[in-house]
Amino acid sequence: MQKLFFLPLISFLLLIAACSQQPTLQERSDGLEVRPSQLDEVAAAFALDLSGAKVYIAPVQIEYTKRFSSLPRRQYREKDYELDQRDLQRLNTLLAQSFSDKLLKPRNAQQVPDQAEADYTLSLSLKNFSLAAPLDPSPWTWRVYTEQSAYAEMVGTLYDRDGSAVMHFRDRRDIGENFGSSTGPGGRLERFTSVTFWSDMRVDIRRAFTSLDRSLL
Repeated sequence: MQKLFFLPLISFLLLIAACSQQPTLQERSDGLEVRPSQLDEVAAAFALDLSGAKVYIAPVQIEYTKRFSSLPRRQYREKDYELDQRDLQRLNTLLAQSFSDKLLKPRNAQQVPDQAEADYTLSLSLKNFSLAAPLDPSPWTWRVYTEQSAYAEMVGTLYDRDGSAVMHFRDRRDIGENFGSSTGPGGRLERFTSVTFWSDMRVDIRRAFTSLDRSLL
């Protein structure tokens, strides 16, 4: 009778042991630890400390999507929905300044212009990036009312000098969600202009990096 009792018990214990050896949802193949965050995903090396570090922020990479506004397409080309070199430089400055303000300065770290002297390199990309309308002012864009200025999935990876990833984050961004406007159905629409786009972008990027900062505390 005792043997019949011990056999199911042993089987049960073996099952528990096997399950405990299975990887959990918090484990990653790159060795980074998943951190609780308001962003879609944040993972960092154990005890990552950027105090006093020198960080090089690489130019942002943008992957555009084929999603356009309701403007007559004959008025614009696909390229009109992409940032020109001047706007791209402005975006790079905004991203670098926001990352520095929200993550580097509180840790007495600094951004450096030369990758060779950096302790870490930050790689940033905006995937599936789409504008609500072209940024170049025209009578057509003045008529555009939208719930958001742009959409993108922001992805960033921080590498050490050996090229190993020590931090990774990802988040889908509905840039400039205008829920407070009194214009349009339900008070959710706002007129699209280059001024509102850059204002929305600045607020949204700083908000994202604030969430990232909290995830690393």
